[in-house]
Amino acid sequence: PLPQVNNPLVEYTFGGQVNFSAQLPPDLVLESAQVFLRSQGEAQTIVGDATLLPGQLTYTHDLSSQPLRAFSTIEYWYRLQPPGAEAYTSETYTFVYEDNRFTWQTLDSPPFRVHWYDGEISFAQDVLNAAQKGAERANKVIQLADQDRQIDIYVYASGKEMQSTLLLGGLDWVAGHADPELYTMVVTLPPGPSQKSEIDRQIPHELMHILMYQAVGPDYYGLPTWLKEGLASYNELRPNPEYYTILQNAVEKESLIPLTYLCQRFPSDQTVYLAYAEASSFVSYLFLEYGPSGLQAIVNGYAAGQGCEQATLEATGLTLNELETDWRRTTLGEDVLLAAFEKLLPWLVLIALALLAPFVLSLANLGARRAAKAPAPRVS
Repeated sequence: PLPQVNNPLVEYTFGGQVNFSAQLPPDLVLESAQVFLRSQGEAQTIVGDATLLPGQLTYTHDLSSQPLRAFSTIEYWYRLQPPGAEAYTSETYTFVYEDNRFTWQTLDSPPFRVHWYDGEISFAQDVLNAAQKGAERANKVIQLADQDRQIDIYVYASGKEMQSTLLLGGLDWVAGHADPELYTMVVTLPPGPSQKSEIDRQIPHELMHILMYQAVGPDYYGLPTWLKEGLASYNELRPNPEYYTILQNAVEKESLIPLTYLCQRFPSDQTVYLAYAEASSFVSYLFLEYGPSGLQAIVNGYAAGQGCEQATLEATGLTLNELETDWRRTTLGEDVLLAAFEKLLPWLVLIALALLAPFVLSLANLGARRAAKAPAPRVS
């Protein structure tokens, strides 16, 4: 049998570096050795040259230049090259790369596991309660897969601490703070009078992203942003009370964002709040009009890769644009025809002037010709 590495060890500082070490048979001679490592869910494999010492090899990976995916399971293995012989590969080892800057406590209630470092156990139980209620609500909205995977919830006590985690952990979370592939969510729940309401809002919201991924798999990323965020917002136990005001102001100012603009991404400026408000209201409208089966059919249409405008047609008989028109009229009370007429009015005036100009010019020419043909007045 080929000689293998023994006692593989990993020590790391989150966002800093990872130190790998392993023992080798004392009589083993190697020309070189490499360490291969890959984050869970990532296609890229990182390779580094190990340092060979008598009976040992070591390798230090710099996380600042090549970050690993936070809260994921990291796979790693060794490739050993004896002199004048064929190289061989060790078995694959793993470790979990989580934020070890904090001393985490855990509270389990399958399929959920809460990780927190600030607050009493009653606080963690509130988080678990919100997750369980969020799962119940989500299953009433659309058909979800059996929850057979553990879902980890990491709770930070301040936004600053959480944001540093996102940066150091190489995370690219644009909307929300859930990594559906890892069945992990990261939230900020600072102590204070609004903590309970934030628990009831954030936990079910991020949970819906994970449950949606569990239901449709990688096709989740093909769903329009308004649908993913709308479902997540609709799943909140305490809806955002500001959404109503935001929507009404947008209706009055005729500044609603067309839903087709919200298929690929949400805006990065202040109108992002309007985008969330619209998505939440529109998904609520779809649920009331077409029920869970209709909403499920819409999800299936998008997951199958149908276009943003046409994916709703088979499920509802209406295109996205037609559904949006009805939603604006029935839910937001917008007079769509009047609004459209007011927007077109300047153009209609220009068209009318353009059409009338030749007519007016003809009348002027006709008058001029008649005046020229008229007999000169007699002078007595």
